[in-house]
Amino acid sequence: MANQFFGALQKHSNAKVEILNNYFIPWLRKINLGSYSMSRSLVIDGFAGPGVYEDGELGSPIKLLLAATEFCDQCDDNGWKQPSITLIFIEGNKDNYNKLKETIIDNWQAEFDEEDYARLPDYPTIAIQCINNTFATAFKDLLDDIKPGQTLIPSFCFVDPFGFKDTPFELFEKYLSNEKAELLFNFMFEEINRFVTTKNSPKLMETYSNLFGVDDIQELQDLIGDHKKDARKKIVVDYYSRQLLEKSDAKYVLNFEFKKNGRTKMFLFYSTKSTHGLKLMKKQMWKVDDTGLYLFNDKKSADQIEFEFVKEVKDETMRQDLSKLIYENFAERQVGIEFIEEFVLTQTIYPIENYMKQSLKLLEKEGLLIATNRKKPMSYPDGCMVKFN
Repeated sequence: MANQFFGALQKHSNAKVEILNNYFIPWLRKINLGSYSMSRSLVIDGFAGPGVYEDGELGSPIKLLLAATEFCDQCDDNGWKQPSITLIFIEGNKDNYNKLKETIIDNWQAEFDEEDYARLPDYPTIAIQCINNTFATAFKDLLDDIKPGQTLIPSFCFVDPFGFKDTPFELFEKYLSNEKAELLFNFMFEEINRFVTTKNSPKLMETYSNLFGVDDIQELQDLIGDHKKDARKKIVVDYYSRQLLEKSDAKYVLNFEFKKNGRTKMFLFYSTKSTHGLKLMKKQMWKVDDTGLYLFNDKKSADQIEFEFVKEVKDETMRQDLSKLIYENFAERQVGIEFIEEFVLTQTIYPIENYMKQSLKLLEKEGLLIATNRKKPMSYPDGCMVKFN
């Protein structure tokens, strides 16, 4: 099944990798150049695959490695300190594992030692480790190496499995307890949903209990009851979201739905403690789908033309909707602009870019707010105070 999957990159998989790739370099910039200024980061690809599909499309590990080298080039061009980036690629299939190593060796002249560590001659601050093992085993070993009182360096973990039996929740819970850990997990909804209400297979029920991080999957089964289709989907996805928010140290959870031939295949779950990370991921997901549904549907042709005036009407409608939400939440209050930004980011579907400040302008034109601590009219810079009438 896994080898068949790697025959060609499907549309929904391409969109998934696009979100990953567009998020990764800005994440590296923030870790190394922003407020963290760590110059050290760890990247984990939990189901790496062979790196290159049979049709020539690049998979996630090569995309991540290219992004890391691109960022190092950017640092070199600007005279910035070279970042120390460690990439760990976990792949259980021996053939895919060997192909991945061969691709890295052929394209970057890397030399792997007996423990499958390698450095790139042209990028000495980038370290790579390839691990031929199951994700659950390899990830557990990595987390077990963290001693009490210690925490991982800033880390990003991408987990894109072929099923759901090798992604126990307890590992994500332990990983997210680290200070600056972010998780992007491909929740294989179609396969999970198929047997989630099964009660006559103790082994399968145990697998589900491990996936959702519960002692007994009966609670979720009772919630599902006789619900069908969209109602059932919402129950399952909301349940997993609550587990992440209530049982792990993640403060924010965002998910993105992928459909194929009209059927929901998977949800991409993003978990973080960082409002900056949430802001960035919302922005990247919005680029793939700007309807507010956070949904990729392969039935919608990528070549379909959307007339510019239609897009402008849609955007204006969304800004009006957001302006109402902002006003309802802050009416008769005076707050700093950062409080408005946090509300939009964490309590609405909208990304900050292209919507928040335009929505504030709509309210100001209607005389519903007064802004101070700014130099230009109709601007809302950091430190700006906004009083809602």
